[in-house]
Amino acid sequence: MLKILTLGPAGTFSEVAAHKFIKQQSESFSISFLPSIKSVLHEIGYSCDIGILPIENFSEGFIAVVLDELVELDLCIIDEIILPIEFSFVANTPNIKEVKELFVQFVAKGQCFEFISSLDKINIQLTESNIESLHKCLDTEAKVGAIVPTGSFDSDQFAITINKVNDYDNNQTRFLAISGGNTHQIPNNANKTSLIVLDDDDHPGLLGEVLQSFSARQINLTNIISRPTRKTFGKYHFFIELEGSQNDVRLAAALHEISQRNKVKVLGSYKKATR
Repeated sequence: MLKILTLGPAGTFSEVAAHKFIKQQSESFSISFLPSIKSVLHEIGYSCDIGILPIENFSEGFIAVVLDELVELDLCIIDEIILPIEFSFVANTPNIKEVKELFVQFVAKGQCFEFISSLDKINIQLTESNIESLHKCLDTEAKVGAIVPTGSFDSDQFAITINKVNDYDNNQTRFLAISGGNTHQIPNNANKTSLIVLDDDDHPGLLGEVLQSFSARQINLTNIISRPTRKTFGKYHFFIELEGSQNDVRLAAALHEISQRNKVKVLGSYKKATR
């Protein structure tokens, strides 16, 4: 049985994404949990076969820690999963004005910004996971509240429940299935590729050259994100997602051309998720 690691504790959106991934596979998997995104990434290929982690939210964009670790670690993206995301506000006091402390996961905070801003003089406590927020609210008699996944609690557990507190009704998060190394066989139905152009030899026009290599071959880019190298100001790596597989002749030619001038780290080709 293969092992999946994801962000815990049990009950997170990451676990839901892991189960959705498993349903599409022929192998058997077990699911275990770690308390942070970074800890999961560092165990892939060691104590687990695959990690399932969020990479991008519909409204908040990309999760920086995932992009930064993909630069440093020897990992391969093998699949992606998209989930609808809905949050609720819960509190253990019937008077919302009495809530002076709010537990919310660091990514969920941005997805529920408008509702949180409407709460008067509240102290925000950031957590590593949504289920940690739920447990912290359940485990105290103080007048506190939490932003938690809708469906992760029973309504009779709290004095107040307000559903759909996320800023956008069609809120979605994209998750990646990540394996260790780069030995994963590219599936025949792969139609999306992720890569990083590493800034190890910065020069004027670097990004323009990269874009030209793809444009000249009519390869469509779906995302391009710059991340600081954390070595000095003005130095950036570029995380790029595009249509096509490494096995495609045009994409292979573009990657070869780019690699003549810059260091390219191909993270994997896989099937684009359907919403």
